[in-house]
Amino acid sequence: TIAWFHGFRRLRVRWERRDDIHEAFLGLATCLITHRHVQRLC
Repeated sequence: TIAWFHGFRRLRVRWERRDDIHEAFLGLATCLITHRHVQRLC
């Protein structure tokens, strides 16, 4: 599950200089993954 948050199943080098940008994309990835799982359950 951690791989999902860090690059959606792909290894990537993080080039962002600011941690808040990386953290924002992690939050967005979390929302997308959660939304997909909820859609499958309903």
